[in-house]
Amino acid sequence: MNDVKVEEELTEIEIQKCREAFNAFDKDGSGTIDPEELRNVLEEMGQKPTEEDVLKMINEVDQSNRGVIEFKDFLRAMARQKRMQREREDESDIRDAFDALKGDDGRSSIDAKKLIHIIKDEFNLTIDIERLIYEVASNTNGEISYEEFRDMLSN
Repeated sequence: MNDVKVEEELTEIEIQKCREAFNAFDKDGSGTIDPEELRNVLEEMGQKPTEEDVLKMINEVDQSNRGVIEFKDFLRAMARQKRMQREREDESDIRDAFDALKGDDGRSSIDAKKLIHIIKDEFNLTIDIERLIYEVASNTNGEISYEEFRDMLSN
């Protein structure tokens, strides 16, 4: 979880909202969320966590190994969650674009000529689509698989 940079993922307003949520969880005002406070919050949300569940949740974010969640840990967890959500949405958008380009004829790939035509002629984009296709294509059959399409968009 150290790979997440809070300042790159969360806006100032989101950080402020995280502070408000953190303070609501930190019932005793200690500056940390301890296992009992986390359990109470989860129970208020209708969950019934075991002691093991609570400790596991804390250990997943507790960078200082103190057995509590500090605000910086909470922010990293929220930033990580936001990044994971964005990545899921990006993957969904890529899948939707792939499905639209492959058409309704039961194909499991996109015709490279069709993609080139759409990019150059319909959208008038100036990207070197042929080079991108060449870089990701694992074969020369003129078809682009979903994995190749995703890799092409990730470059």
